[in-house]
This record gives sequence, structure tokens and C-alpha cells, in this order.
Amino acid sequence: MNLFKKYKSKLVIVLSIIFLSVLILAYLLNDSIKGIINILVISFMLSYSVSPIRDSIESRFKIKKSIASLLIIFIILGACVTCTIVIIPALIKEVSNIGIIFDNIGSFLEKLSVKLKISSFPAINVIYNEVLERGNTIFLNLSKSLVNNFLLIAENLISCAVIPIIVYYFLCDGEKIYNNILLLLPTEKRALTKKILKDIDNVLGRYIVSQLVLSAIIGGLTFILLIVFKVKFPIWISILNAIFNIIPYFGPIFGGIPAIIVALLDSPIKAIWITIGIFLIQQIEGNILSPKITGDSTDMHPIVIIILLLIGDKFGGFLGMIIAVPIGVIIKVLYDDINYYLF
Repeated sequence: MNLFKKYKSKLVIVLSIIFLSVLILAYLLNDSIKGIINILVISFMLSYSVSPIRDSIESRFKIKKSIASLLIIFIILGACVTCTIVIIPALIKEVSNIGIIFDNIGSFLEKLSVKLKISSFPAINVIYNEVLERGNTIFLNLSKSLVNNFLLIAENLISCAVIPIIVYYFLCDGEKIYNNILLLLPTEKRALTKKILKDIDNVLGRYIVSQLVLSAIIGGLTFILLIVFKVKFPIWISILNAIFNIIPYFGPIFGGIPAIIVALLDSPIKAIWITIGIFLIQQIEGNILSPKITGDSTDMHPIVIIILLLIGDKFGGFLGMIIAVPIGVIIKVLYDDINYYLF
């Protein structure tokens, strides 16, 4: 028994490594297991993101965690149903008109090439043709991606229906699951592990919530701007800008480009006004909203964040850029806590 206690920590580490290795291998080789793990990961991320809202509801209205969790689930389901009834039909209608906008872009570029007499300059003509070819490729890939995503959602509708149930149990019993996992560690390591995980939770939770709030505000402001100037596809562009805004520094730039391009197809004057509007929104976000909402949640130098974003883009594309900073936050907290508690 004493021998078991002596080597318990090493045994747990070895078994954990073996378990994770088998899990990763199964994820890569088996589609069924991959689907299950994806559902669990999505459910965990959703529950983690909304847990501060649950805590706020629980403390403000003095209700049980289970009831607060149930209210959160109903809110999420209500938002999904509202999106399905109100937003989705509008999105589908806008999708059907995307081809028109690409035709307009082609016509605009063709008129521009005639005015500038691009055909007289071989080098510029090659670049122009390359741009057109790349544009057509992007359009085809976008169309295929949209169709594939709709089909994927339809195929996995039952699996998606399970997510709210799993999210509910994560919200209700997440602390119990967390404590049971800690029991696998040696007694003397649990207190330190709890402190480190609590620090990670505080910093990461603050960062995620602040980014989601900022993105929602930016999406709303962009939608108002596009409606005021009667720019086409306001819902799509607003959602796109909100999603891009999750990425620090680069996101607002990427998110503003589609709005300017679509406005330019209507008139250059409208494009100028949209450019000014997007610039003002970014200034409001960067100088007013972000300091108040986000504060110094990451406590990382801007150069470090930019490097993380570049690494994320290299290895995971857009999704890599979204998760790069949270991963960087976790690593930084681990580094700071290990230095503080152990050295």
C-alpha cells in the first residue's frame, strides 16, 4: 500500500499520457469517436463561455445552480429559434444574391481595366488576370463551403440536439467533475493545481467574455451603419465583422474590408462613408469600449499577441488565430504561477 502511494503520482502521469495518446489516435482514425469528442469540446466551450452569466443569475436572483443553468439553456435555445425564424431566411436570401455581387465585382474590374488601359501593360495585365482567376476560385470555394456546411448541419442535427443537454450538465455538475479529476492527483499537489487552474480560469474567462461582448457590440454597430447607408448584405457583413473582431489587431481590418467592397460596387461616395464609419467604429472599440470591457485581461505585450496570431494562422488558419491568444494566456499563467509557487 505504501509502495502504491509512493508511485501513485508517477502512475497517474503515465496512465494519463497513455489515455491521451489513445484518445488522440482514435480521434484521428475513427470518425464516430471524432464526432463524439467534437460534441464534448463544443459543449464544454459553450458551458465555459456562459458560466459567468450563470453565476451572475445565480447570485443576483438567489436561485439554485441547476435552475440558473436551465435558464441559460432556455436563453440559448430561444436565441437559436429566433435566429432560425428571423435571421436564417434573410441569410438564405442574401446567399442567393452573392453571385450577383461577384458579377458586379467582375464588371467593375473590367471597366477599370478599360479605363486604365491595362492591356497595354503586359505585367499589369498578368496581375489583373491572376486577380480575376483567384476571385473566381474564392467564389467557387465559398459556394462549396456554404453548401457543405448546410449539409453537415443537416446530417448532424440529432448530434447538435444533444449539445444543450451536455451543456446543462457541464453547467450544473462541472465543479463535481473538476473535483473528481483532482482526486487523481496526489494530495499534496491538489492545492497547488487548484490555485493554478483558478488563475487560468480568472484570466481566460475574463478574456473570452470581454471578446464576446465586444464582438456583439461591433456587430450591432456595423449593422446599424450598413442599414443607414443601405449597403447590401447587412446581416452577413455584420456577423462576419463580429466574428473577425474576436481576433485582436487584424480582425477589425479583415472585418471591415467586405463592407467597403460591397459599398464600392454601389458608389465610390458610399464606400468612402462606409470606410469612415468602419474607422470610427474601430476607434470607439479601440479607445473607449476595449479599455473598459477588456481592460488588461491578457497582460501580454502586443508584439507577443501578434506573434501568437501569426503562429495560429500558420498552423490553424482562421480558427488557429481565434484560439492562439487563449492558448497563449494559458501558457503565460502557467509560466507565472510555476515561477511564483515553485521557485
